[in-house]
Formats: sequence, C-alpha cells, structure tokens
Amino acid sequence: MDSGNIISIFKKFDIWRLIWSGILLRIFTAIIDAIFNLGIGDLPNFNYYIFALALIYTIIWMFNKSYIEEE
Repeated sequence: MDSGNIISIFKKFDIWRLIWSGILLRIFTAIIDAIFNLGIGDLPNFNYYIFALALIYTIIWMFNKSYIEEE
C-alpha cells in the first residue's frame, strides 16, 4: 500500500459523520435509558463505548461509499 492509497482513505473519512453519529447515539441511548430505566449511562466507560460505535459506523460508511463510487 503506497502513500497515495493511505491519503485517499483519509480523504473519504468524514469527521462530521463521526460527531453527529456520536451525538445521535447519546440521545438515543438517553431516551431508551429513560423509558426502560436500564442504567446504561452509569456504565464506567460509557463515553468510550459510544465513541467506538460511532467510529465503527463512520468507517463502515466510508468503505461502503468507496465501493459504491468504484462501480
């Protein structure tokens, strides 16, 4: 893998998708936690879990977008 491929991967990364997906995940989990009283927000590493889920979603979206553009 040369540096051109690495740069093209980073160009497809969307920081705003990461931020907004993290915000929406926080809102969604807060609503679910309030309705069902699950105590999700009391987990010790809750923010890291939300960040990891948002990052995974952003990376999957990034590669899915790159496959669509190649066709």
